[in-house]
Amino acid sequence: MRSALLAAVIPAVLVPGVAQAAPCPTTDVLGTYAFGRAAAIGAAGEAAGLWSDPAIQSGIAGDDLVITYTPRYTPFATERQVYTALYNEVAYPDAECDRVGADGVAKHVWVSYRCRTGVAPNYTLLVR
Repeated sequence: MRSALLAAVIPAVLVPGVAQAAPCPTTDVLGTYAFGRAAAIGAAGEAAGLWSDPAIQSGIAGDDLVITYTPRYTPFATERQVYTALYNEVAYPDAECDRVGADGVAKHVWVSYRCRTGVAPNYTLLVR
């Protein structure tokens, strides 16, 4: 009896991918961003196919961006563009890009990110 039980448990524990369910979609706060920015980031991430149902909860320090996503533990095969923080819309586009990128890594929305600058001081968030 014990050997039959062990025979069923050992492969599930030791062999990656065996008897392990895929991550389920989860709804969580990605982060708190400047007033009005969470809506722009939420819409862009939804358009990029990274999450669904973005919702905004306004607070004292800014807007919380609430998203529904499937946690990732392996990178996308290619980089995906999330959005571009334009210098004439954001006081510190480089800081916002880094913040959104780091928040996404911390929540496992993506595995890694980089912020690419353009001709003007715009920053585009690319994720894997």
